[in-house]
Parts: sequence; structure tokens; C-alpha cells
Amino acid sequence: MNIHVQHKPIGAVLFQYDLYPEKIESIGKVKKIYTPNGVFALKETKMSEDETDWFIHVIRRLERIGFHYVVPILPTKYGDSVVRYDGHVYYLMPWYDDQTKFKHAVDTEEVMVEELARLHGLTERTQEYSEEVLEESYETLKKRWGYRRLEMERYVEQIEGNVYLSPFELTFLTHFQRTIFMAEEAEKHLKKWMEGAKEKKSFRSVLCHGKPSRKHTCFDQYGTAYFLNFEKAVLDTPSRDMALMFRHFFQLRPWDEQEGRHWLQLYEKHFAFFDEERHLFMSYLAFPESIYQSVDAYQNKESSVPELQSVSQLERKILTMNRIQRFMKSVFEGEQR
Repeated sequence: MNIHVQHKPIGAVLFQYDLYPEKIESIGKVKKIYTPNGVFALKETKMSEDETDWFIHVIRRLERIGFHYVVPILPTKYGDSVVRYDGHVYYLMPWYDDQTKFKHAVDTEEVMVEELARLHGLTERTQEYSEEVLEESYETLKKRWGYRRLEMERYVEQIEGNVYLSPFELTFLTHFQRTIFMAEEAEKHLKKWMEGAKEKKSFRSVLCHGKPSRKHTCFDQYGTAYFLNFEKAVLDTPSRDMALMFRHFFQLRPWDEQEGRHWLQLYEKHFAFFDEERHLFMSYLAFPESIYQSVDAYQNKESSVPELQSVSQLERKILTMNRIQRFMKSVFEGEQR
């Protein structure tokens, strides 16, 4: 195979690194590049100029603050962090073989939680307080959640008029009131967050990874985790990143409230939530958006997913919702709400 013909854009990009590939493998949006100088990962993505500038700023900031648990970005021979070519953005990294077997017993979830806590701790900053901005954030999220609830209520009214219900419709209808209860719990926690922030007259932000997941983490043989893909990084509340990571964990395997408590305690050992942040974290988890998304997909019929598979996916999400409820109770046990 003529590599330069088959991967012409890649060859033009790699020229800026003085790399000449002997073999190229495609793994999603990443190209695994074999060269006489070693093996590299070339990521292809789409970012605007502002997004690219922010991405570069994030990577450089992580270097400055000494957060070493990141797969590094290698500069071109001209000193640039990324290459723009034919409407795409490319950046080069050393190839890290992601290990699944370790020299010692390693719980990958525990390691990821600890590293996320360290990232948040190193980038913590207190934001200038603005009650107007706070209330706007609260009202925007509350309005969006209210709209989603209304959509689901209309769907329930629609299917209740059917003579026959499909297995998916019957499953959703059976658990619909539970989703409403969880949506109300989410709003209660959201209100507690706002009240707490107003009372404190301050709130803090951290550098959020934005997509913390196993797919965006590489482990070496000793169980050390290295984050990659900071393209969606943003300055935001730590509650956001933790909720995203927990949702990811919930999809990986069965879990229970004790394990959830353990992950949260491990995170807070390195970076403790303020009380209001804990409420915000729980509001993100409690709102049953993943179940509502299943309904959206089922209604749109965009994919040819068999009925049985749709029902199975919905049932797993309902099971997760029930576990989140137990987790929520255990975290706020004894608190009067």
C-alpha cells in the first residue's frame, strides 16, 4: 500500500512534525502512526479558532500547574500545538498503550475519581459573586427541566389513548411517576444549591475535563491514569464534572449506593465539595434525562433498534435511576429537607 496516496492529508500533516509513516492504523478519529522514530497518535477533530485557542491554553495551563496525568500534546517542528488542514484540526501525541491488566490490583474508577479531584484542586478559583448570574443559571436549568417534563407528560397522554401499548410504552408508563418524583428531587437539590450560594455570596469554578470517561483515560501497567481529549474542557462547577463521571460509571457495570458513597468520599478526600455543591451534584444525577432521551430515540425511530433492545436499555436506565435514589438518600441521610 502506498501510504502517502492512501492518507494524503495525514502525510501533509505529519510533514509538519518531520514524521514519515511506515504504517497507519485508523482507530475512530485517531490514527496510530508507526514511524522509525516511534509510535504516535494523531487526533483529527473539528474546532473553531476560539475553541482551538482555548484547547491550547488548557493544555499549557496543565503543564504550568504540574498536572502530569495528561497525555501530552507534541509540538510541530515550527512550535505549533495543532495543525489546521482542509477544515480539520490535528494534534499529535505519543502513543500510550492502554492497559487492562496491571502489576497490582487496581480499581480504575477509584483512580479516575482521585485524578479528577486533583485536577479540580489544582485549578480551583473563587468567582466574582453575582446574584443575577446565579439566578439566571438557576432559572435556565429549571426551565429546561420543566420543558422536558412537559414533553414526557404529553407523551404519556398520547400513549394512554392507545388501545394497545408496546412493551417499551408499557415499561415507561409503569415507571413514569418515579421519573416525576426524581425530577422534583432534582429541583429541590437545585434550589438548595442556589440558596447556599446566595448565603455564602460566592461560588467557585475549576477546570472541568468536560468528558471524563474510561474512553478518555489511558492506564499504564502500574495503574496510573492519564487523561486525554480536553477538547470540551471548560471552567465550571466541579459538580458538573463529577456528575458526568458518575453517569459514565453507572453505564459500565452494576453498582450500588455503598459504592457510590465510596467514590464520592474518595473524591472529597482530595477535594471536598461545599454543601451547596453537593446538592448541585445530586440534582444533576437525579434528573432522569437519560430515560427521557430513550423516549426521544424511541419516538424518532432514527435507528433500527429492535423493540426488545429498546426495552432492555430503558429498563437498565430505570434500574440506575432507582439506585441513584438510594444513593441520594444515603448521602443526605438525616438532613431535613
